[in-house]
Amino acid sequence: MLEAMHYVDRGHGQPVVFSHGTLMDWSMFNPQLAALEDRYRVLAYNHRARTADYNSPYKLDDLVEDCRAFLDQLEINKCVLAGMSMGGFMALEFALRYPERLNGLILIATYAGAYSDEERQQYGEAFAALNTDGLVPRPFAEWVAGLCFGPSTHADNPALISKWMDKWCEIPARSVYREANSWLDKRDLTAELEGLSIPSLIVHGQEDAVLPLAHAAQPMADGLSDVAMSPVPRAGHTVNLEQPETVNVAIDQFLRSRIA
Repeated sequence: MLEAMHYVDRGHGQPVVFSHGTLMDWSMFNPQLAALEDRYRVLAYNHRARTADYNSPYKLDDLVEDCRAFLDQLEINKCVLAGMSMGGFMALEFALRYPERLNGLILIATYAGAYSDEERQQYGEAFAALNTDGLVPRPFAEWVAGLCFGPSTHADNPALISKWMDKWCEIPARSVYREANSWLDKRDLTAELEGLSIPSLIVHGQEDAVLPLAHAAQPMADGLSDVAMSPVPRAGHTVNLEQPETVNVAIDQFLRSRIA
């Protein structure tokens, strides 16, 4: 059972559950929670990497079951599931395993494909440095920030980047190592997308250098049968933090128009 300190549950109505990305926590969705809580029941929760259960190996399948257990804990039979990056990897697997539990799917800065051998090696070597005691080193946080936040945010909102780098440097290093190893060998779901009839929204930053829009978002849009796509200008990988107003409008429009 997930402790109350590791999730937030606000508002009433259609449940919308947010699932965070690597290095992040549920608070990355504060802009979305604040914008939507007067019209929906909005929830966001921490994956095991941000809890006391971080220091054991796990895979995306385990995160799927964690999500199911969270919904069961709060007696949510069906929801709209919104996943960012790693949270989206999990959300796609959840949708394929438990389609009856979803009214909708929101895919934020995520990817249905598998990583190449070169990508697995590159990321694997970078994250392997975190398989150690202690906290995330500042140079690693700086490297991640350079990738995750787009050029426009680096120019216009450096305070946002500094805030998250400071948070990352308070996280146990090995918790991030475990996160990365949950998804580095993720399977390619692209061919399975056409079997999903769940209304879906894709939100993706046009400056995303981690998962470029044409490489990651467009193939999902091409594969899903019931999908809306919202490219977001002046945003990188952490699109919902970099351009929250634009993302909030896209999500609200999707919920109003596509979800009963």
